[in-house]
Amino acid sequence: MSTRDTWYRWALGLWALVWLLVYMPGGGYSWHYFAHGSALLFDGSGASPAGGLHLYANYPSLQIGPVAFLVAQALRSIGPDNGMVAGQLAMTAVGLLVLHTLERCAVLARPDLLRRPTALRRTVLLGGGLFLVVWESLSVHYGHLDDVLALLFAVLAVRALIADSPALAGLCLGLAADSKPWALAFLPLVLAVPRLRRRHVAVYAAATVLLAWLPFAIADPGTLTAAQYAIVNEPSSALRALGVTSAGTPSWDRTAQLVLGCGLGVLAVVRRRWPAVLLLGVAARIALDPGVYDYYTAGLLVGALCWEFLGLRHPVPVWSLAAFTGLHLAPGLIGDASQLGTLRLWTVLLLTAGVLLLPQRWCAQEGLPGSATDTITDPARVIGDVHRLPKRFETVSAGRSD
Repeated sequence: MSTRDTWYRWALGLWALVWLLVYMPGGGYSWHYFAHGSALLFDGSGASPAGGLHLYANYPSLQIGPVAFLVAQALRSIGPDNGMVAGQLAMTAVGLLVLHTLERCAVLARPDLLRRPTALRRTVLLGGGLFLVVWESLSVHYGHLDDVLALLFAVLAVRALIADSPALAGLCLGLAADSKPWALAFLPLVLAVPRLRRRHVAVYAAATVLLAWLPFAIADPGTLTAAQYAIVNEPSSALRALGVTSAGTPSWDRTAQLVLGCGLGVLAVVRRRWPAVLLLGVAARIALDPGVYDYYTAGLLVGALCWEFLGLRHPVPVWSLAAFTGLHLAPGLIGDASQLGTLRLWTVLLLTAGVLLLPQRWCAQEGLPGSATDTITDPARVIGDVHRLPKRFETVSAGRSD
C-alpha cells in the first residue's frame, strides 16, 4: 500500500505524538505502583512484609496482574525513573498497534469495506483520533500499564478469533485477565466462536489464568481476600448516581461488575453482536465503579471502535464520539459532581442500550469463521455452553482497585 493510501495512519501517529508531549510533563502519575510492585514481586521475598508470592496478600492495594509486573520489571531496566519514560513510549506505541489491529480486523472480517475505503478511513481517522487522546492520558499521564496490556490482549484475542485461531484467542483472553482482573468480563467472547472451537478457547483461557494466579493463592491463602480492597466512592461516580452512597467500595461491587459485564456480553452473543463484548464489559465496570479516573474511558473507546468497525453495517464513530464527550470532555465543562455522575451513568447506559437494541438491519451480518453453520442464536444453547465451561476461574484481584 502506498504512502498516498496510508496518509491517515501517519496523521494519527503525529496526533499521538502531540498528545504524548502534552501529557509528558508531570506524567507517570501511577507508575510508582508498577516500579514498587515489580520490585516486591521479583526482589522482595525478604522485605517486611514479604513480597514474592505473598505480594497480593500483604499489599492488597496493588491491584495489578502478574503479567503487568513482569513487563514492568523489564521496563525498569530501560531508561530513567524506573523505566517510566520507556513505559510511556512503549504504551504510546501499543495504542497505535491497537488501532491498527482493529482496522485490520475490520478489513479481514469484512472485505466489503475495501469497496468503501473512504468511509473506512474516515472512521479510523475520526474515531481513532478521539481514542488516541484518551489513550495518551492512560499511557502517559497515568502510566497504567496493566490496563494497557489488558486492552491490548483483548484486541489480539479478537484478531485471533477472526483468524480462526482458538488456542491463541484463549491465550490472549487469559493474558488480559493476568494483566488486570477486570478483563474477565471479556470471557463471553468464548461463546462467540463455533461450538467445535469453543472448548479450545475456554481451556486455553482457563489454563492461562490459573497458571498466573494459582501460585499466589497456594503460597498465601490471604491472596483470595485481597479483592476486597476498597477505594473511595467518588461523588461524581456512576455508582453514586445509582444511589449507592457508601463512602467506600461495597463488598459486592467487584463481583457485580464481572457478573454484569459477562451477562451483557452473553446477551450480545445471543443477539449476534459479539463485537460489542469489549464495549459492554467496560461499560459494566464504569457503571458500577466507585472511581472516576479518566483512563477508564480508554477501554470504553477500544470497545466502541471494535463495535463500530465490526458490528455496524456502515462504520460510523457515533459510539466513540458519545463516549469521548460524556466521559472525557464533560468533566472539564461541568463542575457539579452529582451532574457528572448522572451523565457518566447515562452515557454508559445509552451506549449499552444502543448496541443491544439497534435494529438488526443496521448491524453487520458477518460472523466468525465457521459460524455460518454454527451460529449462536438460541439462549438455551448459550446457557448450556456456559455451564460446560470450566466451573471456576481462580481470579485473584490483588491490589489497586481502580
